[in-house]
Amino acid sequence: MKGKPASPNGEQEINYIQRNTSTRCRAIDDFPSITFKIGTGQTKNDRLWLTKKKEYYEKIWKNSGPKILRKIEDICGDTFTSTSKEKGILVLLYKKTAQTRYGNLKEDNPLEISLYISKTDNTNTTKETLIRMLVHSFIWQQYEFHFRDRIQTLFEDILADEYVTSIVTFTVLGRKLGRTNCTKALNQAIEETVYRLTQKQTQNKLVDLLYCFSQEEKTKNKKRQDILEHREELVLKLLTFLPKNINLELE
Repeated sequence: MKGKPASPNGEQEINYIQRNTSTRCRAIDDFPSITFKIGTGQTKNDRLWLTKKKEYYEKIWKNSGPKILRKIEDICGDTFTSTSKEKGILVLLYKKTAQTRYGNLKEDNPLEISLYISKTDNTNTTKETLIRMLVHSFIWQQYEFHFRDRIQTLFEDILADEYVTSIVTFTVLGRKLGRTNCTKALNQAIEETVYRLTQKQTQNKLVDLLYCFSQEEKTKNKKRQDILEHREELVLKLLTFLPKNINLELE
């Protein structure tokens, strides 16, 4: 029976310990599976080049998928949810139009990503778009599949998350977080926030909410309106604009 091999002394002993100490063990299924599909409603011609883009994404994922997901986890300081590992993440590819952004998540399901791409997108743009949406999915998984442990703020789910998404994406891509990229991340967050708040469906919700509030104020204060006194009520009502958590087991 062989005994434990003797470890060297000095610097060699440090190297020996580093080689024989596992800092982070992972099984293959520690990450969610990613499936790429072409979205419905695409023309025959568009499906041809979208198929090539799909094959490119699958090639990226075969070569670098686990590495990308590991970086997202390490930078965010958390892991992908067990729900995502059980069900996987679906990425649907669509042709980008003037009316669409780079991508979005299904409001009540962060495991379904819609990715909008152009035929002329280069490899860097294509890869950045995918990583950005995977970071979005990661953040929303924490919200949807876990109970929040803090009070929500109106733009926590829009402005702040858009900024964090850009910062994490840049870091995964190996870009330095100097003032230039921080400015770019902030501009992207502001642009995306304005875009989301100006969409017709979102605007209709907000207009309905504000109109109902103003009518309630008139009823409460027929003689004198004191909107500032009831400002907190308005803030609470605006919080209902945030997406609802779906009912899944707490992990």
